[in-house]
Amino acid sequence: MNAYQAHNTGLQVSGGTVSVGGDVHAVQHNHPAAARTPLGAGGGREGRSADVGILTVLREEMAAVVDVLSRAHDHRVEQVHGGATVHRATFPAEGGPVRVVATQALEPGTHSAALAHQQLRRRFAPPLVLLVGIAGGVRADVAVGDVVLADEVIWYDSRRETGDGPRRRGRLQATAPVLRHRVSDFLVRHGTVVRPESGGEFRVHRGPIGSGNAVVTDAGSGVRAWLAEVHEKTLAVETEAGGVAQAYYEEIANDRALRGWMTVRGISDHADRHKGHADHELAARHAALVMARLLPYLRLVEDER
Repeated sequence: MNAYQAHNTGLQVSGGTVSVGGDVHAVQHNHPAAARTPLGAGGGREGRSADVGILTVLREEMAAVVDVLSRAHDHRVEQVHGGATVHRATFPAEGGPVRVVATQALEPGTHSAALAHQQLRRRFAPPLVLLVGIAGGVRADVAVGDVVLADEVIWYDSRRETGDGPRRRGRLQATAPVLRHRVSDFLVRHGTVVRPESGGEFRVHRGPIGSGNAVVTDAGSGVRAWLAEVHEKTLAVETEAGGVAQAYYEEIANDRALRGWMTVRGISDHADRHKGHADHELAARHAALVMARLLPYLRLVEDER
């Protein structure tokens, strides 16, 4: 059994496999500071210090991601210029190791997420970036605890205010083809039902999400109605993916090493008046679990670098 197969069956192997669940164990190692690679430097593996970058926003989101990374044999914590903390770890994959770097945006919202994406790219040059965290579900078949793999993002903030109400001018951005292929492969092999070691089960959904700086807490919200009209299969709403999508869009023309981004969102509520914090940790933990299982599929082959 190779490391890739062992990882996907949840077995513990030497070399950094992860089993998800349990408490957060952030481990400080005495490793040298992370290499700082200029934005757009070299398209090959030697021109970057990470293969996958991970962005989070909330405390619960970062804690869940750290729980995954801390189980790798080489997990280490570093502080970069400006004060941000980054976590680094290596995971096995079929074609070789996947080097991961994770950090937390300074605050919620699309603008902070876009800046965090740019800083992550500038310092570590990962060709792929995952935004991992929580969201509010807006479809009846998306339950609290489920996870959404978003392959399209619909920006709902842009609008013109008129005497008859707002006229929205949303933009839709799809994730890169390379990630769509990898997600397809992941779902073929794993299916859409996940059974954590702690018990129970949840479902993985794939489809579009809405993103903007407005937090949606009303089932009758105009944002929700507009999203359903624009794309009837919209699964969830959140407040960062639009910023990351825009940052990627603006960087891709000048950086041939940048290959794609996507968001992995655990559902913490139904974006209605019952929205609260009670299920943030559950949703974040499920999102991190799916992230961990997805990582082995995100090692790019040589000609994709």
